[in-house]
Amino acid sequence: MSLPRIAIARPVAVAMFFLGVVFLGVLSFVRLPIDLLPDVAYPRLVVYTANSGAAPAEVERFVTEPVEQAVSTVPGVQKVESVTREGASLVTARFAWGTDMDFAALGVREKLDNIRDALPELATRPVVLRTDPRSEPVMALSVSGERDLPQLKELTEAVFKRRLEQIDGVAQAAVTGGVEREVHVEVDPERLEAFGLTLDDVAKALDAANASAPGGTIRRGRYRYALRTLGELQSVAELGEVPLRKAPASNGSSGAGASSSSSGSSSSSNGSSAGGSDDAPTSEILLRDVARVEDGFQERESVARYNGRESVGLLVFKNAGANTVGVAEEVERVRAQLRREYPEIRIDVATSQAGFISDALANVVQEVILGGVMAFLVLFLFLREWRYPVAIALAIPISLIATFALMQAAGVSLNIMSLGGMALGVGLLMDNSIVVLENIFRHREKGLRAAAAAAVGAQEVQRAITASTLTTIAVFGPIVYVEGVAGQLLGALALSVAFSLLASILVAITLLPTMAAPAAGAPA
Repeated sequence: MSLPRIAIARPVAVAMFFLGVVFLGVLSFVRLPIDLLPDVAYPRLVVYTANSGAAPAEVERFVTEPVEQAVSTVPGVQKVESVTREGASLVTARFAWGTDMDFAALGVREKLDNIRDALPELATRPVVLRTDPRSEPVMALSVSGERDLPQLKELTEAVFKRRLEQIDGVAQAAVTGGVEREVHVEVDPERLEAFGLTLDDVAKALDAANASAPGGTIRRGRYRYALRTLGELQSVAELGEVPLRKAPASNGSSGAGASSSSSGSSSSSNGSSAGGSDDAPTSEILLRDVARVEDGFQERESVARYNGRESVGLLVFKNAGANTVGVAEEVERVRAQLRREYPEIRIDVATSQAGFISDALANVVQEVILGGVMAFLVLFLFLREWRYPVAIALAIPISLIATFALMQAAGVSLNIMSLGGMALGVGLLMDNSIVVLENIFRHREKGLRAAAAAAVGAQEVQRAITASTLTTIAVFGPIVYVEGVAGQLLGALALSVAFSLLASILVAITLLPTMAAPAAGAPA
């Protein structure tokens, strides 16, 4: 017995089967990750090692060569390249397409840990970097308002950034633009030389004055508490009062000026050479005596502008596999809360991938609806019967929903490539249904009964539509095996087309004959 006859004989079983398919498809659609592009993992790792102050030849000999030898022993490495600059080493390891880059990165880190002691002491720990298109931010926010840029950036880093990073699916929120506070200490070389000091003395004095240290413990009852001595500077004025060292005071000199201090230092030096007493009066040399301390800003490396106004940028990065649209919706919810809490601050969305993805989804839904309407009108025009077009109008969404279940099973996400394949499959999956229904209608015109016309009509063309569909799948199928970026991008399109066509065959030879048998009306 053929498959159409089995389906017509058991309509309840067919209805329950496709009801389960629809349920699985809807569940898969909810769980499918939505992203802009397919998961394109470039099989390449970059090992960056910094060795400040070293010449390129030294970096090449003591850093690059050991790293190259270690990385080349990792399984799966096809090619190792390196670039050596002054104070920096870049070693690139290329793997075969299809390699699990998580395990590859783990293997590279393990090899680098084995040679850590062989690297120079001044060299930093090697850092393994990955090239991933998903590292692009999914959203870019602009923070502006009545506050000045330093206050805006401080508020963004302290509040907005942390609130966004608490969202499930957000990996990181990076702050760009704005200005950051920095205290400048401009040392006068002549005064420094007059007091016999060096820049190293100034740096050591600042480190010693701006530090906290353990203060032992104190016991109270049954418990012992740890103490800590806080010695951090609280203001710029305190920074100017940092003592550099004690200097002997000159005779008749009580001022703190640079010239009097210089002469006091000179007299102290002469007295010391003449065998002067160690009990000479002394005075402290402060940082403000040899340097100018001012509250300023760091040198700017980036500028963020929105609508012609300078602002603070906030870039949102999502976790791998997270739903881009879902993450964007959560960011919008948190943004609305922050706007209520800080009404004087404007938080605008500069760019968002979610809008483009939502538009692509809306276009697919619109094409499905328009395709169903056009198919209904064309079939109604030729067949003069509204029940047959209704069957096709139901077959289109059922085929697409079944495609979602197959996509989740194959690990294909909803992106512009897979959605494009589904949009392409919408026009193809109607062909099988139209051929089956037209043949059923032809047998009805010959006088066959409803069930017989449905069974014979579907059975006659099932081999033909199966062969034609498999031919189309054979065209798209080999794309899955293409290596490189093209295979990674077009593979989602090929799979979505193949899955939708396979679903259309199943619907055309089982569901449509079952629906057409009672829909054919009373026997002629």
